[in-house]
Amino acid sequence: MKSFSSILLVFVLIASPARSVDYKKDILPIMKERCWDCHSNDTEVKGNLALDDLDEVRDYQVGKYNIIRPGNPDESNFLERLTLDTSHTDFMPRKAERIPKDEIDKIEEWIKLGAVIDAANPTEDEEEWLKKAPMKSDGAASTLPQKPANQTWTSSDGKAIQARFVSLENDVVTLILENGKKAEVPVSRLNSESQQLATEMAGGAK
Repeated sequence: MKSFSSILLVFVLIASPARSVDYKKDILPIMKERCWDCHSNDTEVKGNLALDDLDEVRDYQVGKYNIIRPGNPDESNFLERLTLDTSHTDFMPRKAERIPKDEIDKIEEWIKLGAVIDAANPTEDEEEWLKKAPMKSDGAASTLPQKPANQTWTSSDGKAIQARFVSLENDVVTLILENGKKAEVPVSRLNSESQQLATEMAGGAK
């Protein structure tokens, strides 16, 4: 007969959700430290972006076509602005130092794992992301897998760049350049080898 303590342990393991990266617990503290002066109801809300309003972030900023795209950090304008060159007019936080890399990585991880706002009170869509979060042997949500390495992409006129493949849609290849900026290149402007590379990588990304 199982002891009460062993039964209790099993119950706790079943009832307790695995730790996941969420906005309320992991990202909001970063926003309070870096973005509060311009994007909170405590001070000022610029660009209709109130980072302290969890419902607004969930309902209006997170979505397939919004600035935060669950599961797709490379296509999320929110993350892109944080990683632009500091001289760029769209760089954020404006007139401030770049957010440290470890915090940028945390934001990227959050988006990659579904941009869940509050793991303790998820929506139906967020619950699906929480179920899909990869697990470590200790039961905690794993960190992001390593990014794909940069590839050499050559144009039809022989110019080559180093960039990371993101997607191939409607005969346009989306790449992330070494400086972190996004580039969209028509397939027709690539040489035959790079066209084949894009097709192969698009097939592997499905």
